[in-house]
Amino acid sequence: MLGRFGKDASSLLGVEIASDSIRIAQLRRHRGRYQQLVWAVEPFAPGNGWQDPERIVAALRSAHRQSGSRERRAAVALPASQVICKLCQLPGGQAPSQMEARLLAEADRLFPFPLEDLVLDFQVLGASSQHPGSLDVLVAASRQSALQPVQAAFEAAGLELEVAEVDSIALRRLMPCQSKGQAALLRIEPGGSTLHGWLGDALPLRRELLPEALPDLPGEVFAAEAGPEEVLVVGAPEAGQYPLGRLSERLGLPCRPLPAVAGVDCRDGRMALAFSLAMGSVH
Repeated sequence: MLGRFGKDASSLLGVEIASDSIRIAQLRRHRGRYQQLVWAVEPFAPGNGWQDPERIVAALRSAHRQSGSRERRAAVALPASQVICKLCQLPGGQAPSQMEARLLAEADRLFPFPLEDLVLDFQVLGASSQHPGSLDVLVAASRQSALQPVQAAFEAAGLELEVAEVDSIALRRLMPCQSKGQAALLRIEPGGSTLHGWLGDALPLRRELLPEALPDLPGEVFAAEAGPEEVLVVGAPEAGQYPLGRLSERLGLPCRPLPAVAGVDCRDGRMALAFSLAMGSVH
């Protein structure tokens, strides 16, 4: 990311647009650890979501003002339910522009969106273990029409939307290195919970859960492959109906609180996604 070099480079604003609030965080990285610069939570009354954009714009403005940050460039998350992610294989040795052209040429087969409404991004994961000579590439696609209201809200609030990410991919940054690929993340909030997982150490999975209904087995979510070995839990204490012991019994897996990672402590689970978005923009 050009212009963001230096030992104390600060992040973009990580912004979560939750159902009940706007959450903003900014970090900087110093000597291999993250330091919290600003954070803010601006509640708003329940409404009709993006059918009432002025409510979201006003909360964005207020949260940014409350944070005190001078940064106006932002990263936001889209629910994995609004994005299609696929693991593809492409021939090795191709330039990024060639990869993009090939993916766009195959977009009709890969994604159920008209090409004119398609927003596509990809990340090279490395050499494919299943297809020698090829690269594993994680491809994410969404509708431009789904992104437009979000972009318009940021512009109206005086902010610049620079990055849009899949929430499950962003949250994976909070997972301890030794747990990646072996653990799921359960995020508990007052209005419900979300279970995040990653197949093949990369492909995101996401399942929204009602407050009173947790899946009896992780196999409901991880049906395609072997499930995780443990579940890391993040959430405000008042949001969790289930003590960790009961969660472990219900899920049939060990459960423990999400530990701090490189200085980022998400015991207040409200800020988990905002922090993880900010983490993605500092190197």
